[in-house]
Amino acid sequence: MNYSDKKKRHAELTKALSSYSRQYYIFDDPAVSDAEYDKLYNELLEIEREFPELKSSKSPSQKVGAAAAKSFKKIRHSAPMLSLENAYDENDISDFVDRVKKLSGVEEIEFVLEPKFDGLSASIAYKNGVLVSAATRGDGFVGEDVTQNILTVDRIPKKIENPAALEVRGEIVMLKSDFQELNELREKSGEKLFANPRNAAAGSLRQLDSAITASRKLTFFAYSVVSDEISFDFQTDASRTLKNWGFVVSDNVALCKNQSEAFEFYKKTEERRAELEYDVDGMVYKVNDLSIQKALGASAKFPRHSIAYKFPAEKARTTVLSIIAQVGRTGAVTPVAELKPVTIGGVVISRATLHNKDELEKLDVRVGDRVVLQRAGDVIPQILYPILEERPENAVPFVFPTTCPCCGSALVKEEDEAAVRCVNLNCEAQSVERLIHFVSKLAFNIDGLGDQNIRFLFEKGIVKSPSDIFRIEEKNLEFRLEKSDGWGKQSVENLFESINAAKTIPLDRFIYALGIPQIGRAVSKLIAKFFETYAAFLDCAKNREGERLKGILGIGDSIINDFNSFFANENNMKVLIELGGDGISAGLVAVANAEKSENETLAGQTIVFTGSFEKFSREEAKSLAEKFGGRATASVSAKTSLVVAGENAGKKLDQAKKLGLKIISENEFLEMIKLYGE
Repeated sequence: MNYSDKKKRHAELTKALSSYSRQYYIFDDPAVSDAEYDKLYNELLEIEREFPELKSSKSPSQKVGAAAAKSFKKIRHSAPMLSLENAYDENDISDFVDRVKKLSGVEEIEFVLEPKFDGLSASIAYKNGVLVSAATRGDGFVGEDVTQNILTVDRIPKKIENPAALEVRGEIVMLKSDFQELNELREKSGEKLFANPRNAAAGSLRQLDSAITASRKLTFFAYSVVSDEISFDFQTDASRTLKNWGFVVSDNVALCKNQSEAFEFYKKTEERRAELEYDVDGMVYKVNDLSIQKALGASAKFPRHSIAYKFPAEKARTTVLSIIAQVGRTGAVTPVAELKPVTIGGVVISRATLHNKDELEKLDVRVGDRVVLQRAGDVIPQILYPILEERPENAVPFVFPTTCPCCGSALVKEEDEAAVRCVNLNCEAQSVERLIHFVSKLAFNIDGLGDQNIRFLFEKGIVKSPSDIFRIEEKNLEFRLEKSDGWGKQSVENLFESINAAKTIPLDRFIYALGIPQIGRAVSKLIAKFFETYAAFLDCAKNREGERLKGILGIGDSIINDFNSFFANENNMKVLIELGGDGISAGLVAVANAEKSENETLAGQTIVFTGSFEKFSREEAKSLAEKFGGRATASVSAKTSLVVAGENAGKKLDQAKKLGLKIISENEFLEMIKLYGE
């Protein structure tokens, strides 16, 4: 890239990183993973090293956190609350240690290693031994006043035995056990679940109503004291004093005399990361001698005496408690491992799919096995392998059922399919899964109808089909949901409100919600654009004229057969007519016409994205393809129109080359849809 390109890219990165910081610090809703943020941030630093003139006060490299939200009063910190520079490997740590030695003039440096908590930083001020205020980090200089909320947190002393004016700094976190308990309560009451303990902790502390904070279990881990009136010789002295004052201080701390000792403790903590009671994403290397800390000072953003050594993508070990056969909405029977709960990347994992009968036999996972687990793509829990040397003597292979575990129908396996299926469309397990799909976020998106509530309503006979959902309020006059366990007056009112809000839906989401085999989000959008109106779609479905779909590029005989088979079922046809009406009777919902895209650059094209990308995530790439008329798929075939290859593209790229498919880069794709540089 030339200077002009670098300047443009710097502006793009500044805009994106600023937006991501605001989402993380202000709204407690991370838009990207830490790894994605760090990758973009490091790219920005590289550009600024090459062209220092691009660095300004607006650059993310010069900012800490994000400005305090307008809804809170502001508190100015007595000294800046800076963030920490990140290290990703031993070379980064070696550079840091060498820099500390050079700047301090001291050859032998002791480091304290402390957990890098994944929570929300806070500073608590005391005067004459009394807690007087508390604030979040904010932009490092001014934070949000959360005093009333901090007062509700257990084990934060309201008084300490020291008359000096001082600030105690630390991290507000939610312990894994408390997080699990909170989400269980929210699920029972039909509330949206928190994604991870960090979001739960930040969202709980940053409440305008302190009663909400008080109702949730938060923990404050103290790690430093800031004061002009008292001082300590070493970081270890400060930690000991904080503990004596009654603060919670992590016991996963080590004083290390050299880099070798520090790395050994880092690795030890990484190995037992999943077993800790709180989430950490690395270890903080901190100079123990506070006089050296003071002499080293700080840059505009980071203290020079500390660095955060980030952990790599997380894996964990846990135990398989049982293996069950689960029936999905299309009848596919999937083996699922039920696990001893373990936290990976801030998410509590208690189940992992074993995909299908063949995959289960290949992995040879058994009940009682200790297994190595990861979240594939940081999303889907995946068992990598069993630890054979720890296998119990009585562990036996799972016997895959020959009949449906729900309805008892014989299971069928087609020659060209890996899945084993229950073909009884009246199987209750399938009915429940279809309902769960129907109300999901990308379909009707009805809050308050999570898996557990759908199962409850199904068992009570209140909801047996999708159309029953829109009659719940009417049926409740007799049943009285608010008198059932797990339901309250407010949660029931919220549910009715959410159902009423869902009574208008775009055609593509309506089609997707029906759960037609092979017709996912992308194909639903294509079909909606083709028919444009619900009436035209209904006419095709009623007459089982799936052959008309051949007019849509990317849709073949297999999808057409599933379309016709689905609507040949009387119950499915009944649901379709009840929901949207049939031109004679009014439906329960209003199905809006399909939106017409202004740009059909990719119309009819089937696109595969492979490798990693700088300017968009895989999910964003899929959305872009659909927005401009295309369809993103996961596998490469002769029918693939286009392959977009990012960095480290593997087997899919090789396959595309063998098939002679068109292959383009990330930038070429963006130029194709006229987004690059906007």
